[in-house]
Amino acid sequence: MEQTRQQTGLRLGLISLGLVSVLFLGVFLFGPKSTAPESQNAPTAQPVSLLSVLDEPATRTAVEALRAVSPTTFAELETAAAFAHADGAPPEDLARLTLEALFSQFQDQAFAMRASNSTSYQAIITGLADGLSQLKATKSDWCEGPAIAAFLTQNEDELVPALLSEFSYGSPQYDWAMVWMTTVLSAAKQGQDRPRRYQRPGARDEAILQEEGLALGSEQWALALQIAAFANSEGTSYGQMQEVIASMDVCDLGIAVNMVSERLPSEVRARIWADLLPEIMLGNTPYVMWRVTDYFFIG
Repeated sequence: MEQTRQQTGLRLGLISLGLVSVLFLGVFLFGPKSTAPESQNAPTAQPVSLLSVLDEPATRTAVEALRAVSPTTFAELETAAAFAHADGAPPEDLARLTLEALFSQFQDQAFAMRASNSTSYQAIITGLADGLSQLKATKSDWCEGPAIAAFLTQNEDELVPALLSEFSYGSPQYDWAMVWMTTVLSAAKQGQDRPRRYQRPGARDEAILQEEGLALGSEQWALALQIAAFANSEGTSYGQMQEVIASMDVCDLGIAVNMVSERLPSEVRARIWADLLPEIMLGNTPYVMWRVTDYFFIG
């Protein structure tokens, strides 16, 4: 079986994650797109349904969310799964195909995400924080700045296997990814079906966000110092920013982003995330860095 996979180009630069959660941009969001395999020979037996093999509830719900938001991607996934199953692929390989198809939607659904709503945005950030809390509870290396700094040095061919290996089939990380991707795709579907339009965040929105961020920083001084170090490194050399990232606890930072987001008035939160989330998903690192510098604790 020949199969082609279009790499999404993991362009998001984990540096933007210093305040919008390094793992958001690097560990959880980006994998290769899955496309239908090129072959002249279709399986002779009745094609297997993906969900007849991966039949646990979390996967089923995520795949149904994928079918709702992108029927074409779902059909491609079903075709790829049928070929893989016919070739004797184990469930682990079908789970990898599923992850690839789900992760491809970050770029595909970025525009729809711009039109979602405040509740959906907060559900995404809370789900991310839940995943980071799990990593922190297990003392994962992904919470440590040096791991992220090393991650930045990898090329794309190394990145894709490293990312997907974090979500091995049957692991708690895999279950989390299925649940979180359901949340993300449900938000995109909401943006497709009942689109909202937001003005760009203004000075008042930024002032409210900074006020809440400063309040959190006053409660957690160690966190405030990490954020200040990141802010001061912005605009300096790439090497210096990597050094700052290496000193961070990125799980704490991502959890703090959720805490700040929860404190925001609903409409302020909606304008902030409608501005940031689509650009994060598209990989527009310069814009994200510019806006984050304005937003978070930076005078």
